[in-house]
Amino acid sequence: MSELENYASKDLKRRPFRSTLVLISLTSVIASTTFIFLFGNVLLDVSVYSISGTLASSMGMFFSTFVWFVLLLVFVLGAVVVSSTVSLEMVTRRRDIGLMKAVGTTLDTIFDFFMAQSVILLLASVILGLTFGTVFYLIGMVWLSSYLTNVQFTMDFPFLQIGLLAVIYIFTGYYSSQKPIYDTVQESPSLALNPDVGSKVTKSGFLDTFGLAFRIAAKGTGRRIRGTRRTILSLFLSFTIASLLWMGGGVVETTSRSYLMRSMGTNVIAVGNPALLDQYYDAYSPYGSPLNDAFDFLESSDLINASLLNEIDDVLGVVNIESRLVVFSDVQEGDGIVWNPLIEDYTRIGEGREDNALLVGVDWTSTISDWYFEGSRPNITEVWIGGTLANEMFVDPLVQSLGFRGRSLSVSARAFDTLNGGMLAFMDQSVLQSAVGVDGTNLALVQLDYYDESVISQIETLAQSYGFSIFRQQIALDENIESIHAIWILLNPLALMALVSAFLGLMNYLLVSVFGRLRDYVIMRSIGAKPSFIAKVMIAEGLEMGVKSGIPALLVAALLSIYTLIPEAAVPTLAYLPASIVTIFISILAVILLASIPVYVFFMTRNDLRVSEFSS
Repeated sequence: MSELENYASKDLKRRPFRSTLVLISLTSVIASTTFIFLFGNVLLDVSVYSISGTLASSMGMFFSTFVWFVLLLVFVLGAVVVSSTVSLEMVTRRRDIGLMKAVGTTLDTIFDFFMAQSVILLLASVILGLTFGTVFYLIGMVWLSSYLTNVQFTMDFPFLQIGLLAVIYIFTGYYSSQKPIYDTVQESPSLALNPDVGSKVTKSGFLDTFGLAFRIAAKGTGRRIRGTRRTILSLFLSFTIASLLWMGGGVVETTSRSYLMRSMGTNVIAVGNPALLDQYYDAYSPYGSPLNDAFDFLESSDLINASLLNEIDDVLGVVNIESRLVVFSDVQEGDGIVWNPLIEDYTRIGEGREDNALLVGVDWTSTISDWYFEGSRPNITEVWIGGTLANEMFVDPLVQSLGFRGRSLSVSARAFDTLNGGMLAFMDQSVLQSAVGVDGTNLALVQLDYYDESVISQIETLAQSYGFSIFRQQIALDENIESIHAIWILLNPLALMALVSAFLGLMNYLLVSVFGRLRDYVIMRSIGAKPSFIAKVMIAEGLEMGVKSGIPALLVAALLSIYTLIPEAAVPTLAYLPASIVTIFISILAVILLASIPVYVFFMTRNDLRVSEFSS
């Protein structure tokens, strides 16, 4: 077998341009998908951005869902691109296989010979691609650390991910190269030597009305149907990923901002004990610390006077005032009863976990917050819990209860709020007051028409006269929104690399397709076809491939962005989706044009090309 591999290696060297082209194409695509996969895995760990105690825990569910979906597409994309490129390369060797059959070479020898070539190209490409992809990933990590200066990176080398990618690429490439070789080996030598005989030729294409160049391109892609389908699939995945990161990322960012504004309220001034406000809003900051046992503001001096609230309410510009009672407390996981279909009986769930959480007593009828929640609206015997508390303490929170200070309330919903990293619970104010033995509240949220410094100054003067202070909550809200924006900015390199992957895949297909019909183009040039006309034919073929894959990708990305990625999706403006679709479509056309230019340049400048290098 070593002698056969040696001969296969020499045969690859006999076709230097074609072999180098396939090696560069495979290496580039593997490198780009490796970078996307590794860098995307870093983005999964939202705590990497130093949003550790607050925003990370609450945003993690939505952020990880989005990135995991993209990584799944990248994983499939890598396998499809490697499969299509290796398979397409073996398709171009049909004449060589037919020639070897015609001179009497045994079928096993032919199969082993070309599989050896496939394995040589595949292993070399995987090794080089993973190496370059890892280098790009390390460069990306350096950029990330410089972009987020407050972040401490572990920089653990991704051996497991790289090993997984190598196995998948080798497995898919090896088995995808077998079919075209086996199919050609089983054909008669005459059919293999004349692969266009009996091939399906497209009579017309959907771009035929644009002229002769497009009609020629349509018939060309029809003759290349074996490679076209996989190439369209790989382009579809590349364009879908880029569109999803661009369009879907904007939708998820806008929706996340909407969740924040709904939970915190806008144009809000907080009134309370200065120490309470410092600790409370530090737990709201994306770079702050969770609350601890030091948070205890239940003395009579900490409770806000009703007369102060009345005076603030009389200030012109005040829209609403909400009083809250905030308490840090031990909490316990209560049991729940669920039906078990395996034993056909009810069973008890819950492990009696204990933890600490912030308890917030609100008046459900007058709260300024409009939380996003999953479940049902509460009554006086029910409680809403934060996402982190639900994930860390409960098996099935919506059928369990929350215990605190000798009391127990049924959990009716999980609510989105970044306060204390989602380790919190909302309940009726009277229930919490009874549990802690106080009659008043220790936090007031004053909502204004807009931030008017004269109005804020009046409120601050009134608060200070009672021994309290104020905090501009909008500062914490804006800080959280900026942190979310910083997260989605980091996805831009992934969208760019997805377009690079599409560019490389399309360029490789066009090079194989164009040079596979080298005789046709040489004849066209010899009978007087202008270089511009030949360029139009090449661009037309790329355009037909790109549009067939790009338009469905745009539609799929738009539907996923609105209906799948995040609940109650919101868009920045009504024009956002149409504008995004148009912008991405222009980017797709740019990718197609850029992929066609190298093909044309290679064709027009390489006079020493041998037809055998691209024979099919």
